[in-house]
Amino acid sequence: MRNIILTTALVAFALNAPARADEAACKSITQLDLAALPDAPTHITYTVFVPASEKLPAYCDVRGYVAPQVGIRLRIPDKAWNGKFHFEGCGTMCGVRTIEAANDPLSRGYAVAVTDTGHSAPHPDDDLSDETVNLVSRSGEWAYNNIEGELDLAYRGTHKAVLASKAIVEAYTGTAPRKSYWRGCSTGGRQALNIAQRYPWQFDGIIAGAPAGVQPAYINIFWRTLANMDKDGRAIMGREHLAALNKAVVAQCDAKDGLADGVINDPWSCTPDLSVLKCKAGQDASQCLNANQIAAAERIYRGAFLKNGLRVTPGVQPGAEMNWAPYIRDKAGANVTFEPMAQDRLRYVWFDYDPGPTYSPRSFDLDRDYPRLFTKGQLQAPSNPDLADFQRRGGKLIVYQGLNDLLDAGPLVDYVEKASRVAGGKTEADKFMKLYLIPGMDHCRGGVGVDTVDWISAMENWVEKNETPGTLIAARRSDAIGHPGAKGFPLDPAKITKTRPIYPFPDVAAYTGSGDPAKAENFKPAPLSYVPLAEMSQPQK
Repeated sequence: MRNIILTTALVAFALNAPARADEAACKSITQLDLAALPDAPTHITYTVFVPASEKLPAYCDVRGYVAPQVGIRLRIPDKAWNGKFHFEGCGTMCGVRTIEAANDPLSRGYAVAVTDTGHSAPHPDDDLSDETVNLVSRSGEWAYNNIEGELDLAYRGTHKAVLASKAIVEAYTGTAPRKSYWRGCSTGGRQALNIAQRYPWQFDGIIAGAPAGVQPAYINIFWRTLANMDKDGRAIMGREHLAALNKAVVAQCDAKDGLADGVINDPWSCTPDLSVLKCKAGQDASQCLNANQIAAAERIYRGAFLKNGLRVTPGVQPGAEMNWAPYIRDKAGANVTFEPMAQDRLRYVWFDYDPGPTYSPRSFDLDRDYPRLFTKGQLQAPSNPDLADFQRRGGKLIVYQGLNDLLDAGPLVDYVEKASRVAGGKTEADKFMKLYLIPGMDHCRGGVGVDTVDWISAMENWVEKNETPGTLIAARRSDAIGHPGAKGFPLDPAKITKTRPIYPFPDVAAYTGSGDPAKAENFKPAPLSYVPLAEMSQPQK
């Protein structure tokens, strides 16, 4: 699905492009004049040729920007290029170009690229520690009254970066990529769906993990803190309570699937009874909940409701209580603090007119302020279910999310169901779109379940061999979580602690009742008890 926009301008500057991909070519590519590239005038700032290592081929490391300030970074293999292009999505509010996340496809021979979506927030250096990347990418000051920057974060910056990156790959190698793929999780998953909806010609295959903000007004990252705040602004439950809460919930819900393994396979099948946690005389206060704390926890499980009884955001699934920590940040009775990114989004990103650095989420009124989030929310939300152009062009889409993810799987399931109806029903949708829900997995990776899946091979086989993905095998590893990095697949058997099959929605794996529960062959598909949000969200009588 080659980008048809490049055409004559690319031909013009490619006439003077390097004839081969090697160290000299890498150095000389800075001389390319990409100022006339349609919709993406680009300047290459510098390049570095990196010799082959044990796990990575020799490649040209290219850095530059699309005017006025959309940063890009590419790694283009030398003689090992497989003729394909891979774009890796970013996380949270982006702002950095962490291209190491694409080492897996690079080690397979892909030319890979990333973008900061138009801002460096606030640090322009790419070679940062994981801690600094997390801090920088969660910063929102750059967006203060900066609607152009927010438009780039929403979708335009990614579009520009893709156009520029493909042009650079073609100029460097002398030929356009024969196939193009996207992979991203969280914000990268949001970027993925936005691309399929807005720019359906850009990629042959798109892997969208845990897309953030499918709902235009995504309030959960601060509302959960408000739901646990008393009238004096103090925490009702404390972070110290989360372990006991999780233990009690897992004890009630885990074995419903026939296997007590710490993983709740079907969170919608269980409504935990929190009264078992009610404090008794003399009991350690961190191991039990008082009546107000039980009520706060139940609010978080239920979700947010307007005064007329209309649900505006779903509650959390049972089993994910340890992941409440970013929102239940303080000890019981302490002054409530808010997750920093949630605070910055309210100050600088979500309202039509940014209230600025003095705004406190404590002043957010659900009935008054929830409707005010939709203008900016619709700008970013990948909520258009019409994927007809992507579908008819032959594009393929894999969507996945963990069931212990606090982004909530419900809105994503509803989106996929809507998109399936628009596509002509499930049979037609299954020809180009698959959704996988992974029990026990946290946001993008980690958790108590399996989390490592070779999504790239599944997508390659679908696009290039017409092998529609069905049951896939996911693993839990002893050495790390998430993508295993360069030459990580096939996985080292010695580092696999368990495997599970994962099935297209609406199924998840259920234990057959016999055999080693650490092995995927001893599981079978079972349908989830999912209830569509539309049926859960009607005003209460």
